[in-house]
Formats: sequence, C-alpha cells, structure tokens
Amino acid sequence: MDFSRPILWNVPHVSELLLYLLMPVVLAAFLAGTVWRVRKWFLGQAEPGTDSPGRQLLEALRPRRLAGLLKNILFQSRLSRDPFSIVMHQAIFWGMVVLFLGTALATVDQDVANLLFDRQILRGQFYRGFELVLDLFGVVLIVGVVMAAYRRHIVRPERLALPCTPVTLWDRFPLLGVLFSIAVTGFLTEGLRIAEGLRIETQVASGAWDRTALRGFFGHIGPTRQEAELARIAAGGPLFPAAPWAPVGYALGRLLEPLPPGALRTLHQVAWWLHALAAFGLIVAVPLTKAFHLFSSPANMLLRHPEPPGRLPVFAESGVETVRDFTWRQLMQVEACTWCGKCQEVCPARSSGAPLSPCSVIQAVDAQLLRTPSRTDGDLPSLHGSRVRPEELWACSTCLACDEICPVYIEHPRLIIDLRRRLVDRGEVDEGLQDALVNLQRYGNSFGQSPRKRADWTKPLDFKIKDARKELVEYLWFVGDYASYDQRAQEVTRLVARLLHTAGVDFGILFDKEQNAGNDVRRAGEEGLFGLLREKNLKELAAARFQKLFTTDPHTYNTLKNEYAQTDGAATSEGAQGLTPSGVLHYAELFDELLARGVLRPNRSLDLSVTYHDPCYLGRYNGVYQAPRRILRALGVSLVEMPRHGPDSFCCGAGGGRIWMKDIPGLDERPAESRIREALSLGVECLVVACPKDLVMFQDAVKTVGAESRLRVADLGELLFEAIAPPTQPSTLVGTSHDRAG
Repeated sequence: MDFSRPILWNVPHVSELLLYLLMPVVLAAFLAGTVWRVRKWFLGQAEPGTDSPGRQLLEALRPRRLAGLLKNILFQSRLSRDPFSIVMHQAIFWGMVVLFLGTALATVDQDVANLLFDRQILRGQFYRGFELVLDLFGVVLIVGVVMAAYRRHIVRPERLALPCTPVTLWDRFPLLGVLFSIAVTGFLTEGLRIAEGLRIETQVASGAWDRTALRGFFGHIGPTRQEAELARIAAGGPLFPAAPWAPVGYALGRLLEPLPPGALRTLHQVAWWLHALAAFGLIVAVPLTKAFHLFSSPANMLLRHPEPPGRLPVFAESGVETVRDFTWRQLMQVEACTWCGKCQEVCPARSSGAPLSPCSVIQAVDAQLLRTPSRTDGDLPSLHGSRVRPEELWACSTCLACDEICPVYIEHPRLIIDLRRRLVDRGEVDEGLQDALVNLQRYGNSFGQSPRKRADWTKPLDFKIKDARKELVEYLWFVGDYASYDQRAQEVTRLVARLLHTAGVDFGILFDKEQNAGNDVRRAGEEGLFGLLREKNLKELAAARFQKLFTTDPHTYNTLKNEYAQTDGAATSEGAQGLTPSGVLHYAELFDELLARGVLRPNRSLDLSVTYHDPCYLGRYNGVYQAPRRILRALGVSLVEMPRHGPDSFCCGAGGGRIWMKDIPGLDERPAESRIREALSLGVECLVVACPKDLVMFQDAVKTVGAESRLRVADLGELLFEAIAPPTQPSTLVGTSHDRAG
C-alpha cells in the first residue's frame, strides 16, 4: 500500500511565502554571526612550530585522527565519568541532530521531489519509519532538556554558577526553553494535523464523502499524488495510515479531535508559526550565544595540538597582555568552552578555597575577545587586573586535572602560564617564588645551596657512584633538587642508590654539574630562566657518556622527556645527542623492568595495606599509571585505590612553582591535607608516593592533620628496599613519616 505525507496542511500560501522569505534572512544572520566569531580567532598569533590552519585541517582529516574525533564529538567520551551528564548531552545532541535531519529531508521532499518532479520521498513504509523515528527523538530531546533544566535550576551545582560577568548580551538567551518549545510545538502541530485527519476519517467512514476537504487535507502535494491518495481512500484505504506510527502525535490527535474544526485549524496555524519562529530564533542565536560551541568545540577537537601534554608550546616569552598576544588556536579554545564548569569541580585550588576557577579565566578572556574589534591596530585593553586577577593565576598548580576532564580539550594550564609570564616580566611575583627564582639563577637549585653540595647525599653510602662525565654508564641518574638537598628526600635517594647497586645496575650522576631541569620554573612563567637552565643541562648531558637517563622526580622526568629529548633521536647543536623520549625513564619504570627481568627479587612479602598517589606529572602528563602498581603488587601489599586515582588523581598542590610560594590566605584546607584525609578514609596503613615533592608535601600534611600515628607516608623506593633488603639490612633503616625530622 502506497501513501504520501501531507504537505503544509492548513498553511496558507501567504504563510508559506513568508516562511521562504525569512529563510535567507535567517541564514544570512547565521553566517554573518559565524564569520564574526571565527574572525576573532585570527586576532591571535601563529601557533609556534605548526603548519597553517589549512594544512593542520588536512592532517586532522586523516582516517585515524578523524575516527577519534568522531568518537569524541558524537559520543562525548570524556563525559563517561558523569553518567547523568552523558545521558543528558547525548539526548539533547542526538535529539537535535535527528530532528534537523528529519526537517532537512522533509524540506527536500516538499521543495524538490514534490514541486519539481511531482513525486515524494516520504511515502509508504519509509514514511512510517520516518514518523516513528522523529517522534522518538522528539521525546529524547525533551528528556534531555528536562534533565538539563533539573540540574541547572533544581540541583544547581556550584560549577554552573560561575562567578563571571556575561560574555555577550545574548548570554541570557533561554536556550533550553527554545529547544523545549521547538519539540513541543512540533508535536502539537503534528497532533492537530492528525486530529483533523481523524475527524475527516470519521466522516468518510460514515459515508460523508467530501472530495474538497480530502484534497485540502493533503495540502500542497502535486496533482498526481493527490489523485493517487483519493483513489486509495475511495477503495477503502485509511486516510492517514502513518498516524499510529507517530505515537506522540497520534495520542495528541486523539485528545484534540473533539475540538471544533475552526478552533483546531486556528491552533494549528499558531503552533506552526511558533515552531518555525522558535527554530529560526535558535539558528540566529547560535553564533551569538554560548551555543556557538556546537561549532567551535568540534573545530577545537579537530585542530587540537598534536604534541604531548608535557611539552609546553611557547609563543611570547614576555607573556600575554591582551587577547592579541594569544595564538589563534588558544582563542579558538576560548570560544570552544561549553561553560560546563567541570574544570572548576576538579581544580585542587578551587576545592581548597583559592580564588581560581579555570572556567572563569576562560570566560574572562572570551568576554574581552568578543568586545575586541575583528580588525584593530590600536591598543587593546589588558587582560590583567579587572579581567584576570594575579591571585587567580598564582593559585594554579598546573596539575592538568582541568585539561584532562574538559569535554572539548581546552588547555587551561597553558593559557594560565602565558598570563603568568607577563606577571613575571612585570615583577609581580610571590616573595617565596622570587627567592626560589633568584636561587635557581645563582646556584642552579631552589634551595640556595652550593652546587658542590648537590652530591653530599652520596657520602653515607658504602660504595662509590660513578661520575657520568668521566666514564661510560648505562643509566645516567638525573637526581633533581629535592632528592639531592631535602633531608627527608635524601634518605629515599640513598635507598634507591642501594637498590640499583644491589641489582648491579651500571649508573652514574653528574655531581655538581647537574642543575634544576626547569619544569616548574617554566610553568611558573620564567621562560628566560628555563632556557638558561636547559642550555646548561644540555651542555652537560652532551658531554656525559650514557645510554639511558632516569630520575626519581616526575617534574624532572616530564621536562627531560618532553622538552629536552629530541623526537627523532638526532643530535642537536645544544647537545644531548641521541636522547629520545623513550630513553628517559622514571625510576618506577626502571624498577618495574628490573623486577620483570628478575634482576631484583623481593626477599619478603610486605604485610601492609597501602594506597598509592598518582603524581600529576607522572600520570596525567605522561600516562605512567601501571608501573608503580605492578611494583606494589610484586611486593605483596594490599593496594586500596583512593576514589580519585589514575587520570582523576588529586594534586598535592606542589606543581607549577606552588611549592615555592606562600600559602594563599583564607584557604579552607591545603590540597595535600585533603589528600591525606582521603587516604585516611580508606583505613590503610601507608600512603605510597613516587615523587620527592609529594613525600615532602604529604609528610608535612600528615602532621598538620594530626594523623602521624595512623598513616605512614612512604616513597615507593622505601617499600621496595624493605622487601628486597637482605636480613643484615633490616627495614628499620627506613623510618615512618613521623620518625623523621620535619
């Protein structure tokens, strides 16, 4: 049985003409708004070390990258940790997509197949399926909008109440209300049409054959299709066979059927116009509101930086003063923000009561960007001060939690560091950070100690450590500042050396020629000093003789792996010949390998319940999660994971130079103390760390929390030594956290 879709029933030709006249106006407004927004991106500078946007687009469209992009865009994989959000967003997204595609197909059916060829695409069984799919996804859209309204107006999470002034005058545009009205008026229009069909169908069944009314019901379909429909009905066929396949519209039709014909037709025209105007309003509003992320977010995901997160791109060494000082990619990221506030929710600074919301910083930059003319050669307003306050920027520990959770891959830390760099250039720096930077420039370490004392930690050892500057070694150990100078960390450093010696590992150090690697210097905003430290270290690395390099410090590990090493293994004029990312190891990776090869074998199983803290610069920045856990399992401990672990790990608060800065006034609780309480809630005996800064931060925090008798803070190397040390070297060599000097 072949039957057609009624086209524009009860829509006067004047209304149809007005609709067609409005279409180009709406499209022009949409295109003008989109061009206005996109042109803002190119106020920014060229992205350092990358091709033009066109070439990057071609590269991004390669099948492998495109498949990953489609997964993120279509299924929003980064929301998987929040089931409510992913259901809500998927419902709204797919509801909008399917209804848009359905409208596009109906338009082609109406204006191309029907008008030009007197044929219809939407007929027969295909039309039934079309009606069913659109009804179902209309319901899906309503469910998504109701979920969003419930969360925003009833649950009202703090992250959705962002302390930022509106970006544009359109920010109060009732997006959810418009989406809801589009779906509801669509159903109402459909229901009123079906109600009329049911009324006429009753008349036909009673023998009241009104050929004119029947012709009118099918609206503006071509004469061939009209005659076919009339012949089908005359042969006893139903007036509207697809009606039951539109369950929502059919139910509304049954409900509205008793209305007088005049009232039914008037309501239909009102609903039809409300539906059209709501859809047009949404189209015009998209480039003028936060709904523009429907386009800017996929663009950002498509053109996101291909470099590893540990490699910080730097354009302006003197930092960012105005929006024009950012790169075009950063301005595109600013425009991609969905205002979801998830970055704020995981920010350790924010949760501690510090005046930082990564999302608010993004919005502040976006507000300035949208107020800046697309073409301007004059002076622009500064972003610093009224827009972004220094205390916000200095609160960031560059832990990457915001970047990791952002559903559209915004690089918040990079933007914050660029703004910090200008504060450093102005001398607007925390006193403690300033002292550390002076020490680093003068002595090559943040402690202000003589370089000659860097290797003093080796003196209690009963064996000699090789000098990699003078003899070939398999592994060069880049020790780092805290592992070399801090008394608490020195104990662990010696234990690691003993483990390496026990395993027969051929290793050496640079002694007094090693300087701070500069990871936190760079992320504190002192790019010039980072360049100086890097140059000096590369010179010494070039002169040293080694095959691979390892370190116990994740911060050092990150910058050596991502900002010193050459991706192709080629020699450079700066030195460090052959140093590649794969040739740089964290000590957890090295000991994991030694255990796997049987070079190290535990002599005892440790009867301990422990939890492990993932360092930010080891985990989120470099993806090293399993090696420390394999070591712990090899030691026989009972590992209990904290609620926030792996990519969701909570920062200790030391990164980005925060370890050198004074505490922010008015903090509710330091991040390290929050982490200690999280570990205590598990009832474990020991918190295991794999970073000397974590060791220092958490040993201090366990004291301030008053939990020294309940929780031991131990380095991974300590536990490994306890399990491997022969009976002549009992584990009492390694004290608990409260046995050590503070």
